[in-house]
Order: sequence, then C-alpha cells, then structure tokens
Amino acid sequence: AVAEAVVRSGLSGFNPQALSNTAWAFATAGVRADALYAAVAEAAVRSGLSGFKPQELANTAWAFATAGVPHSALLDLCMQSAAESLERAGWAAQESYRCQLHQVQLWLTLEQQGPPPLSSAQLKMCRDAFQGTLVQVSRLQRDVATALADFCPGFDEEVVEPQTGYSLDLALLSSRLAVEVDGPSHFVWCSHEGTHRPNGPTLLKHRQLQAAGWRVVSVPYFEWGGLDS
Repeated sequence: AVAEAVVRSGLSGFNPQALSNTAWAFATAGVRADALYAAVAEAAVRSGLSGFKPQELANTAWAFATAGVPHSALLDLCMQSAAESLERAGWAAQESYRCQLHQVQLWLTLEQQGPPPLSSAQLKMCRDAFQGTLVQVSRLQRDVATALADFCPGFDEEVVEPQTGYSLDLALLSSRLAVEVDGPSHFVWCSHEGTHRPNGPTLLKHRQLQAAGWRVVSVPYFEWGGLDS
C-alpha cells in the first residue's frame, strides 16, 4: 500500500536523497515493489543523476541489486558515476560505499552475466572494504556448529568464499554446502501474515552464493529455538 501511494504521487518533490532512501528502504526490507523501482529509476535517469552524492549513488545501485531489478539505463549511469567518484577519492572513499559497490558488481557479473563495471584497482578497493568488515560469531552459531559436528563433521566456520568475498557461517568445502545461521537481524516480522520474512541483505547474500555455485541452507533462529532437543 505504501509503495502504491508513492507511485501514485509520481515522486513529486523527491530529491536525489529521497529517491535513493526510498529504494534503499524497500530493498532492505525485502519488499517486492516493481512499480516503485521503475518510478525511481525513471525519475533518476530523467535527471541524469544530477545532484546525487556518491553515497546516494551507491544506495540506489545497491537497492536495485538487492531487489534483483535490472534497469540497465539506471545501473549504467550509477556505475559510471561511481567509477568516477572512486577515481577521485581512491582509498579515502567511505568503507560502506565501497562495500555496497562490491555487492552491486557481484550482482552485475554473477547474476546478470555482465562485464565488470569497475576497473581492477577499483574492484580491489571495494572487495578489500567488504572483506574487512568485522564478523562476530554469535552464541546461536556456536550452538548450531556444535550440534552439526556431532552428526556431520567436516564443516569449517567463517570461511571466506573466494569468488564473492562473503564469510560463510559454516561450510563443507568438499560439497560446496554453506549453512547460514540467521539470527533476528536477518528477518522482518510480517504482522499481517504472522510470519518472519528474510530481509533484503539476507536474500542478496543467499542469491549471490548460489550464483557462485554454493548450495545454501538457512537455519533461522526462530526454528532452532523451537526445537525440543
């Protein structure tokens, strides 16, 4: 309903920050709203991305990648502007900005089968920022790892997947099987349905690992917590 209202408004009065934040919010929540993404893309392309700051470019491109909505005109403009921004800022570019661009280029190359949108040096800058993100192992993950080891030994913890740079919670390398232990931060509660739904970043990670040839098994915290033993 919210997405429909935004589309009906014609995005009247939306500045670049509002456009990027709207797309980012819906993508983060994992809400499928094709008409809204189309309206955002049309407004952004029509302006030639005039007034978009680097972080707004990254937010917009990341939102379309996370939602899995290919819009070539918008993505071409975003990545061209992002490449120019990285050329100017280099390693001084914000870490969050480079992390988002890494995931966008994975989407464009792995899922969309396109050419790399950035130079080799820029790809390295973005990947290094992505892999430099601090990973914290939760108690839930430890519990799942302990239980898994009892009946299926051989899983390694926090394995850096070489093609994507993602950190796998638990991985059986010989079978390319990844077990992702998904806590509360990985889900959105849908009160009208009474169900948990994976959020955008979680869906994106699972999709990109699958595109890299992994079989991904999710262990949701609410299912694990409901087990009797």
